[in-house]
Amino acid sequence: MKWIMGLLLPTLFTLLAAITLAVKPKPNSIWGYRTLRSMSDEKIWYFANRTWAISTILASLLFCVPAVCLFNAFIKDVLTVVLLDLSAAFIAMFAAIFITQALIRRKFGKKQ
Repeated sequence: MKWIMGLLLPTLFTLLAAITLAVKPKPNSIWGYRTLRSMSDEKIWYFANRTWAISTILASLLFCVPAVCLFNAFIKDVLTVVLLDLSAAFIAMFAAIFITQALIRRKFGKKQ
């Protein structure tokens, strides 16, 4: 049961990222990597969404899955494991956002 709980959020993030990669949403105010910078230009929008999706998938696979396996193997308390797994998922998501912002700045320069 704690395995399912631990992998639920990383799986959800990965699914959302895969949908974003497949659908390639047009600039909108509902779905996608929405920041003032990404919504300011269509080129930035598509680059940001693709970068965020790939970063999210990689961060989930490289960080969350090993973390969930380690937490579940060595910690017996279910609540502690679930909280650590959720923490790993959110750290991976923030890493994907940080990577996306850094690559937008590198490719498109600082916002004027």
